[in-house]
Amino acid sequence: MNVNQIDTRHATSNSFELSRGNCFPFTTLPFGMNFFAVETHEDNWWFHPEAKHFRGLRLSHQPTMWAGTKGDFCSVCLLPYTRPTKGLKSVSYSPERSEFHPHYLKISQPNNQLETNVVPTEYGAVITMTSPQDQKGVLVSFPTSGTITKVEDKVIEGWSDQLHTHGKVPLKLYFHIEVATGVANWTRRDDDTYEIDFQDTPTVELRMGTSFISSAYAVKNTPVEPVSKLQETAANLWNEKLAKIEVTDLDQTKVSTFYHNLYRTFLYPQRLYEFDETGEPVHRDVYADEVKSGYLYMNNGFWDTARTVYPLYSLIEMEEYPKILEGFLNSYKESGFLPKWLSPEDSGGMPGNYVDAVIADAAAKGIRMDLMPEFLEGMLHSATVQDEKRSAGRSYCAEYLEYGYVPQDMHESVNHTLDYCYSDYCISVVADKLGEVELAKKYADQSMNYRNLFSKEDGFMVAKDREGNFNENFSPISWGGDYTEGCAWQSSFAVVQDIQGLINLYGSDEDFEDILVRLGNSKPAFTVEGYGHVIHEMAESEYNGFGQINVGNQPSFHLPYLYSYIGKPYYAQPLLKQAINRLFSDGWQGYPGDEDNGSMATWYIFNSLGFYPFCPGHDEYLIGMPNFDQAVLHLANGKDVSLTTEMNNPQQQFIHRVTESGETYHKSFIAHDDLVAGMNLNFELGMVPNPRCFDQERPFSMTKK
Repeated sequence: MNVNQIDTRHATSNSFELSRGNCFPFTTLPFGMNFFAVETHEDNWWFHPEAKHFRGLRLSHQPTMWAGTKGDFCSVCLLPYTRPTKGLKSVSYSPERSEFHPHYLKISQPNNQLETNVVPTEYGAVITMTSPQDQKGVLVSFPTSGTITKVEDKVIEGWSDQLHTHGKVPLKLYFHIEVATGVANWTRRDDDTYEIDFQDTPTVELRMGTSFISSAYAVKNTPVEPVSKLQETAANLWNEKLAKIEVTDLDQTKVSTFYHNLYRTFLYPQRLYEFDETGEPVHRDVYADEVKSGYLYMNNGFWDTARTVYPLYSLIEMEEYPKILEGFLNSYKESGFLPKWLSPEDSGGMPGNYVDAVIADAAAKGIRMDLMPEFLEGMLHSATVQDEKRSAGRSYCAEYLEYGYVPQDMHESVNHTLDYCYSDYCISVVADKLGEVELAKKYADQSMNYRNLFSKEDGFMVAKDREGNFNENFSPISWGGDYTEGCAWQSSFAVVQDIQGLINLYGSDEDFEDILVRLGNSKPAFTVEGYGHVIHEMAESEYNGFGQINVGNQPSFHLPYLYSYIGKPYYAQPLLKQAINRLFSDGWQGYPGDEDNGSMATWYIFNSLGFYPFCPGHDEYLIGMPNFDQAVLHLANGKDVSLTTEMNNPQQQFIHRVTESGETYHKSFIAHDDLVAGMNLNFELGMVPNPRCFDQERPFSMTKK
């Protein structure tokens, strides 16, 4: 699918009460430092696709809708106008006549006879305004905070800074705009906005360069090539990414949905590095406020993305992924802790420390092994050193080490405990790869601490107090409090490193099957004790209607694959087919919940292809349910993985037979080494389950059956 067919308004119709993606319509380059979008509102939800008015073209670094009104740091808003709309802070536009694409943005204002085009570059953009009307200009404002420092004949300069900061100093974005036809006049209004009129000409061209380093770098980063060439470059860069996976299907809506998701997997993390005069990468250390060498990235929540995004990069994205890993290591060197939620520095959001999973997954696949000794140092630091503010690293590290679990008086104690156990496993993986045998064993043993919270009586992971007593008021449908964005139903199975050990706690395969059947067949009921009100994830779980398997949020991403561990993967096949085709679309309400930095888009990518990285940090993918007549992954190593599906109709909801290069394939999982060597998988679908399709060899678990 060509980039011209991607509409960036995908999944942008949302509200505080219900998320259908909570996305923005970003025009940018893959992993671009700046995003460009239309601003239609003032609040967190500053774009809606049905709005008939807009407040300007917004240069954005928005990491998530939930970062707050100041979460879009270092942003600048440019509202184009002609004489009839001069002085207005919001003007009408026609979304029907406008075009929203990754590589260019066109805004049509019919009543104003004005068309504005934006073409993104690596560190800036070219904006052209065309109209027969005279007195064209822009109203410049700052959604966060900023100022214009210079307006000359053909130059506008200024900066925008970061108010929502956890570092020592706010980050500052410098911008330099060259006006081909010149500035006529400008005024600063009382509301800290700037009206800048340009010399009369049918077309005004603005060439914008930006930098987090200096105004001189902003000048250096200003594009000089013709607009047509820049747009061609942007299109080529996007088409190269979209061509990494080819899917074909009789249902073209499915194909369109796939590529809209693939576009979103290459937005985050955003580059926070630039290039010096010698072509070497440099960046601003957001803690020391100094310019340093090397790569750096921003805007990524690892609690979300570690589960899906980076395993996909390990297969198809070797241009940027090695640099991204190096950037994460630089974050550790400069902050003192491995990052949890970069926005742009570590905001400390969400439980656990899921960057450990990214590191372990790379180590398991032999990616950037040169970085692993320092990464292991950082992982151990987070596992043993308590941050005074309880923000960086493991928020409740001291209590976890003392009790073997996080006590109930600590916020979201169950999820913190289970996530720390998973991180312990990840540490053991990296230590083992580096030959640290004793260290690997220590953390492998510590990863079994999840057993401390399993209540045999309740059949769930239940919070404990400091005396070792389980919560007497436990309810499996009570959201929040002890759990993160869910209840015991979603959280109790967050032991991806040791599902067989979890089965043993339940007693047997049959006992585990009983709880999994209840998981899928229970009503999506909830109570609100932990939050005191209905949060949007509750509403989405009820609205989506997939029992207690809330695939609209990250804690449930792996739940359909639990059935593989009792030798019955066919239980999950209709569930996955229904979820992929009922809950995802290429429209304005494209997701069953928050998309979150590419995490849900990549969940869709994997699951629509028919395999899934159940436990990042282990080099194995579980077979799910393919959704396309044919798909080809062009792997980063030059090999191809071909997947074809026979009888791919809505009523065929089960896998009847799998072959690889013509030979029957009986395993319910695929090893990474086999996948990257190139495979030719054929799936024959059927109307009823075939219990003999796969053998009884179970996927990886630390505890063996």
